[in-house]
Amino acid sequence: MMKTPTIVLLALLSAVAAGCAARQAEMAAASAPTANVAGVWTGSGGTGGVFVPVTLTLTQNDTAVKGTINVGGRPDYSGDVTGSVQGELLRLALPTTTLAELRVKQDTIAGEPFGGLPLNLRRVR
Repeated sequence: MMKTPTIVLLALLSAVAAGCAARQAEMAAASAPTANVAGVWTGSGGTGGVFVPVTLTLTQNDTAVKGTINVGGRPDYSGDVTGSVQGELLRLALPTTTLAELRVKQDTIAGEPFGGLPLNLRRVR
């Protein structure tokens, strides 16, 4: 009866393969051409049917980024931001909080910068 060790081994190999695939996707996003994130981005953040408006205004000098974020009703998540862009990955920080990585795809920015709070923004043209 070797079923249990075989099942455990298959589960472990599946987890390792999934982790490797996720890491490869992150590396591909980081090695992509540097995204242009300058401009005004608007959208919303939230989950479970509760969404708040978000406005992000950024300037960019090579890979350095700075600007402001306004998260409706959340002054603790609003204010001046600084950060960097590497490929499609945007990293931002408020003076007191580092936000999670966001992914830039042409005129959209998406991610979960505030611990489980999905954010979706589009560049204003």
